[in-house]
Amino acid sequence: MRKIQFLPAVIALAVFFSPVAVPQLFDLPSLPEPWLYGNVLITRQAAESSQMPVSFSHWSHRARYTCRVCHFELGFVMKANETEITEKANQNGEYCGACHNDEISFGHGKENCTRCHNDGWDGSRQRFKMLDHLPKAPFGNQIDWVQALDLGLINPVQSILEDDYEPMEFKRELDIDANWSLISPALFPHDKHMAWLDCGDCHPGIFNVKKKTTRNFEMRYILEGKFCGVCHLNVAFPLDDCKACHPGMTQ
Repeated sequence: MRKIQFLPAVIALAVFFSPVAVPQLFDLPSLPEPWLYGNVLITRQAAESSQMPVSFSHWSHRARYTCRVCHFELGFVMKANETEITEKANQNGEYCGACHNDEISFGHGKENCTRCHNDGWDGSRQRFKMLDHLPKAPFGNQIDWVQALDLGLINPVQSILEDDYEPMEFKRELDIDANWSLISPALFPHDKHMAWLDCGDCHPGIFNVKKKTTRNFEMRYILEGKFCGVCHLNVAFPLDDCKACHPGMTQ
């Protein structure tokens, strides 16, 4: 993955007063167009079954369901193509089949095959326009999903297994010191994440609190897809949005 590029102290001082320049310190992954950000091409079973890969759009599902529904209740692994999804499992109501059953959403009949097995992003650009009313953000999908939720503009389902499910209230905020003295601490608000995720999505697999893996909480590891990079490289707002995590950085 991409490595950190260290700059001389004079340039670093300039960066401190201009957070827009901070992404230039790192070789960040290039961003696709907003309607493509968060899209996944599922190829795990495609070669074996002679089917075209499945295209999955996170943003189209995110407006309807929280992350915990798929990644906690339905057992989708956070990393693409690591979940053993099969058509048989779907037909039995697992994975995609929990909702794509002709009751909640379109089912697995032959007439619907190309809606998922299209080897690309068929229709995504046009469907993305349906989200134009949501608050804007500078990067990623260019949608402020947290604000959209706070304003009630979206009301994603929190659980498909418990009718009376309520997210656990946990409002602790963590100040995480940056390795560079000129960069302000990162702020981690549990409540903003709890609105979308389950504790089990992050702990202990991604953040092992008992082993205190967060002591190695460095940008170089995040850029390798570890820790925050599990989501904030691919689906949640990308690392280009420095102030979203480091609010103390000056404009």
